[in-house]
Amino acid sequence: MMLPLLWMSSRQKKAQQKQLERVRQLGVGDEVRTQSGFFGLIVEAYDDVVVLESEDGSQTKWARQAIAQQVNEEEPAAGEDEASEEEPSSQDAIPGVTVSEDSARDDVRRDRD
Repeated sequence: MMLPLLWMSSRQKKAQQKQLERVRQLGVGDEVRTQSGFFGLIVEAYDDVVVLESEDGSQTKWARQAIAQQVNEEEPAAGEDEASEEEPSSQDAIPGVTVSEDSARDDVRRDRD
Protein backbone atom coordinates (compact mmCIF):
# COMPACT_ATOMS: atom_id res chain seq x y z
CA MET A 1 0.00 0.00 0.00
CA MET A 2 2.85 2.38 0.67
CA LEU A 3 4.52 1.69 -2.66
CA PRO A 4 1.81 3.41 -4.81
CA LEU A 5 1.80 6.40 -2.46
CA LEU A 6 5.56 6.79 -2.72
CA TRP A 7 5.41 6.40 -6.51
CA MET A 8 2.68 9.07 -6.82
CA SER A 9 4.59 11.40 -4.52
CA SER A 10 7.70 10.97 -6.63
CA ARG A 11 5.79 11.81 -9.83
CA GLN A 12 4.34 14.95 -8.24
CA LYS A 13 7.78 16.11 -7.13
CA LYS A 14 9.18 15.58 -10.64
CA ALA A 15 6.30 17.55 -12.16
CA GLN A 16 6.83 20.39 -9.68
CA GLN A 17 10.55 20.48 -10.47
CA LYS A 18 9.83 20.66 -14.22
CA GLN A 19 7.40 23.54 -13.66
CA LEU A 20 9.90 25.42 -11.49
CA GLU A 21 12.61 24.97 -14.13
CA ARG A 22 10.34 26.31 -16.89
CA VAL A 23 9.47 29.35 -14.78
CA ARG A 24 13.14 29.98 -13.93
CA GLN A 25 13.98 30.09 -17.65
CA LEU A 26 11.52 32.92 -18.32
CA GLY A 27 13.04 36.34 -18.74
CA VAL A 28 12.38 39.90 -19.76
CA GLY A 29 10.17 40.10 -22.83
CA ASP A 30 8.26 36.85 -22.27
CA GLU A 31 4.47 36.99 -22.12
CA VAL A 32 3.08 34.85 -19.29
CA ARG A 33 -0.14 33.82 -17.55
CA THR A 34 -0.27 33.60 -13.77
CA GLN A 35 -2.08 30.95 -11.72
CA SER A 36 -4.91 33.45 -11.15
CA GLY A 37 -5.33 34.12 -14.88
CA PHE A 38 -3.52 37.46 -15.19
CA PHE A 39 -1.73 37.91 -18.52
CA GLY A 40 1.32 40.13 -18.61
CA LEU A 41 4.71 40.83 -20.11
CA ILE A 42 7.82 40.40 -17.96
CA VAL A 43 9.58 43.76 -17.87
CA GLU A 44 11.91 43.09 -14.92
CA ALA A 45 13.08 39.78 -13.47
CA TYR A 46 14.80 39.06 -10.16
CA ASP A 47 15.53 35.78 -8.34
CA ASP A 48 12.04 35.12 -6.98
CA VAL A 49 10.07 38.18 -8.14
CA VAL A 50 9.04 39.40 -11.59
CA VAL A 51 7.44 42.67 -12.64
CA LEU A 52 4.59 42.13 -15.09
CA GLU A 53 3.20 44.83 -17.35
CA SER A 54 -0.45 44.65 -18.38
CA GLU A 55 -1.87 45.86 -21.68
CA ASP A 56 -2.75 49.27 -20.23
CA GLY A 57 0.88 49.80 -19.19
CA SER A 58 0.50 49.31 -15.44
CA GLN A 59 3.19 47.27 -13.73
CA THR A 60 2.79 44.90 -10.79
CA LYS A 61 5.15 42.68 -8.81
CA TRP A 62 4.47 38.94 -8.76
CA ALA A 63 6.15 35.99 -7.09
CA ARG A 64 7.85 33.89 -9.73
CA GLN A 65 6.00 30.82 -8.38
CA ALA A 66 2.69 32.49 -9.31
CA ILE A 67 3.48 32.10 -13.02
CA ALA A 68 1.58 29.18 -14.51
CA GLN A 69 2.98 29.21 -18.03
CA GLN A 70 4.42 31.18 -20.88
CA VAL A 71 1.87 32.40 -23.40
CA ASN A 72 2.77 31.09 -26.84
CA GLU A 73 1.59 32.67 -30.04
CA GLU A 74 -0.04 29.63 -31.62
CA GLU A 75 0.18 29.29 -35.36
CA PRO A 76 -3.09 28.21 -36.94
CA ALA A 77 -3.18 24.74 -38.44
CA ALA A 78 -3.75 24.31 -42.19
CA GLY A 79 -7.44 23.46 -41.70
CA GLU A 80 -8.07 26.47 -39.49
CA ASP A 81 -6.94 28.96 -42.16
CA GLU A 82 -9.83 28.01 -44.42
CA ALA A 83 -12.41 28.34 -41.65
CA SER A 84 -11.18 31.77 -40.62
CA GLU A 85 -11.38 33.07 -44.20
CA GLU A 86 -15.07 32.14 -44.46
CA GLU A 87 -16.13 34.07 -41.39
CA PRO A 88 -15.89 37.86 -41.40
CA SER A 89 -13.52 39.12 -38.76
CA SER A 90 -13.63 42.37 -36.89
CA GLN A 91 -11.31 43.91 -34.37
CA ASP A 92 -14.13 44.23 -31.84
CA ALA A 93 -15.00 40.53 -31.95
CA ILE A 94 -14.47 38.48 -28.82
CA PRO A 95 -12.88 35.08 -29.48
CA GLY A 96 -15.22 32.20 -28.75
CA VAL A 97 -18.36 34.37 -28.73
CA THR A 98 -20.92 34.06 -31.49
CA VAL A 99 -23.06 37.12 -32.15
CA SER A 100 -26.39 36.52 -33.82
CA GLU A 101 -27.91 38.81 -36.42
CA ASP A 102 -30.35 41.48 -35.21
CA SER A 103 -33.05 40.18 -37.56
CA ALA A 104 -33.01 36.83 -35.77
CA ARG A 105 -33.59 38.61 -32.46
CA ASP A 106 -36.51 40.56 -33.94
CA ASP A 107 -38.13 37.30 -35.11
CA VAL A 108 -37.91 35.85 -31.61
CA ARG A 109 -39.38 39.01 -30.09
CA ARG A 110 -42.26 38.99 -32.58
CA ASP A 111 -43.02 35.36 -31.75
CA ARG A 112 -43.29 36.22 -28.04
CA ASP A 113 -45.80 39.04 -28.65
